[in-house]
Amino acid sequence: MENQKSLSAYTTWYSMGNFIIRSISFVLLPLYSNLLSTSEFGNYSLLLSLYAMAAVLYQAGMQNSLTKFYLGSEDPSQKKMVFSTIFNSITILGLFLTFLSLIFSRGISSVILGTPQYSKLISIVFIALLVETLSYFSLHLLKTKEQVKKVVLFSCVSAFFNLILNILLVYNLKMSIEGIFLAQLFSSLILVILLLPSILPEIQISVDKDLLKKMFMFSLPFLIGGIFSSAVDVSDRFILNIFTNKEEVGIYSLSYKIAMLMNVFVISYRTAWIPRALNVYKSENYSEVFGNMFKKLISVSLIILLTVTLFSPYLFQIKLFNIFILNKNYESGLIILPYILLGYLFSGLAAFYSLFPFVSSKSYYFLYSDLIAFIINLLLNFILIPVIGMVGAAVATTFAFIASAAFLFWISKSRIQIIYPMREIIKIILLSAIILIIGMSFRNLILDVILIIIYLISLSRLIKINLIQLFRIA
Repeated sequence: MENQKSLSAYTTWYSMGNFIIRSISFVLLPLYSNLLSTSEFGNYSLLLSLYAMAAVLYQAGMQNSLTKFYLGSEDPSQKKMVFSTIFNSITILGLFLTFLSLIFSRGISSVILGTPQYSKLISIVFIALLVETLSYFSLHLLKTKEQVKKVVLFSCVSAFFNLILNILLVYNLKMSIEGIFLAQLFSSLILVILLLPSILPEIQISVDKDLLKKMFMFSLPFLIGGIFSSAVDVSDRFILNIFTNKEEVGIYSLSYKIAMLMNVFVISYRTAWIPRALNVYKSENYSEVFGNMFKKLISVSLIILLTVTLFSPYLFQIKLFNIFILNKNYESGLIILPYILLGYLFSGLAAFYSLFPFVSSKSYYFLYSDLIAFIINLLLNFILIPVIGMVGAAVATTFAFIASAAFLFWISKSRIQIIYPMREIIKIILLSAIILIIGMSFRNLILDVILIIIYLISLSRLIKINLIQLFRIA
């Protein structure tokens, strides 16, 4: 019981922190949309995609080894050796990758942005990535030691500084994309400084080569899977840039960021689901409980999908100090919202069906899942983008997430029995589809508010879902 209370408290803290950090990121969207042209935002999105994929190499999947080997060591001196080996190795790897990026910055700029003139910006991006990697592993040590409040506090402080620095550098000093990545660099540096008192007692100037080999072999599947997963998330920007232009990449990327409001829920759900599901799986009536959990997941996901899809257009109509909150030049990207939101819904379903690889200790299923999603995403991007542009990229993303969820469902359906309340689930889906069609057809604020109210009342009355308890996992 005490462990369950601790788990609940940790989940709550992490969810709060994630919500605050994501909210701060969302607040920056009006700043970027009004200060960056669509082509500049396209360049920023391409660099951010490069940043995300390079981060996988910088981390090398070693965060998983840190958790496993640090907690698996009983001797405090051995724990220090685990962290020191990982932190020192990651630092050396990061310095090496950053050094290479500085040498080939002009070439990287030409490949990613089509011109060598952004070589200085490429250098800033990789230096920021190096500092963020050091802060990431320092923070991960505190997560491993279950110092949850410190993790959330320091992360939120760093996010707050990132917001202030963005306002200073991007808005006041008009430094555009360079200011964004400098803000990321300095906020990560501040996080490292805040974490120093916590990590210095754990660091030794040494690397255990045998231990490093074991940890790397353990982390290798996660590294490969991370590359595939990252590629699914960001490859569409690069392919879209090949077949269209940076303006369309920028418009697509801003709407994609709006859709990531759904991803805030999915990330929090994924964090809480596995520990909770493992506990419930031990009970005799888990099949029925899992079915009700599935119904709640579908209900909450569709609430978010409907709300974001129906109300996002009004963000482009609101003015503050006679300036639109979101620049109307980006409004055409709203067409992709339902597809990306639906994709994130299936990402949540993939998290729901990820229990079996955990209980069976067959983690390689996650690698297969990521590989399938990557292949489908890549093929559909090349097929659809030349025909229907950014909508094709969004559709490709949707089907990639569907494939990932379908694979995990397929491998677990005969091992983990779930009793689905199908009648209620069908009602939820049909009602959502009707409301979405009506709302998108008429585009009226009062009507949209009424439709969402009808949906919530229907969940409460017809489908017997308690709205107060809805956002709890079980």
